[in-house]
Amino acid sequence: MGLFSKRNNEYDEASMNLNNTQQSLAAERLIMEQLVDDDEHALELVHKLRDGYPLVLNFEKLNRQAANKLLGFFTGACCALDGNSVFINDFTYLFARKEEFMDGSLSEFISQL
Repeated sequence: MGLFSKRNNEYDEASMNLNNTQQSLAAERLIMEQLVDDDEHALELVHKLRDGYPLVLNFEKLNRQAANKLLGFFTGACCALDGNSVFINDFTYLFARKEEFMDGSLSEFISQL
């Protein structure tokens, strides 16, 4: 083994052995919510996101300032978790970690909207 050769760590090995029968599809864990301007609830949703639950959040009932605040909050949290946000329509976004996009169920969910 060379000085700069890549060694597999436990995470890499577990990722290679992922099996859809062992883990539920990401689209089955989806949380859909109409948001209200509540910082505590937003934090609870970010904890769910961190735990592997993709979020479909609708910002329609919020005023512009609250919507921008929460959109920035969820986008930042998603970025910190090495995730991705997907624009669905003018008021709705999907937030998920990159691991949840790997099984393809979220992409299929978005394409069916």
